[in-house]
Amino acid sequence: MPKDLSPAENESLERWIVALRDALETTDADLPLDDVLRLTGDVAHAVVRPAVPPTAYLMGYHVGRAVAGGEDQRAALHRALDTVAALVPADRDDPEEN
Repeated sequence: MPKDLSPAENESLERWIVALRDALETTDADLPLDDVLRLTGDVAHAVVRPAVPPTAYLMGYHVGRAVAGGEDQRAALHRALDTVAALVPADRDDPEEN
């Protein structure tokens, strides 16, 4: 869990993830939460905040397609994380645009 969240926020996040996994029947999915949060934070700050939902969706789609094709889920996820991380600009001209 992220270290910068309050105990109540951590509890809410944990409850949300459990409920989401149960509802989507993905309790067996690997979820490197810190890696995903770090990457989506980078996208939010280096691109624009609205880029996070489509980024997360397309990463999930990519991983699902790879797994359906026989690839290991963990390998596909880490490849997606690395691919997206490489696309994130190192800095922005105007950070106030976020």
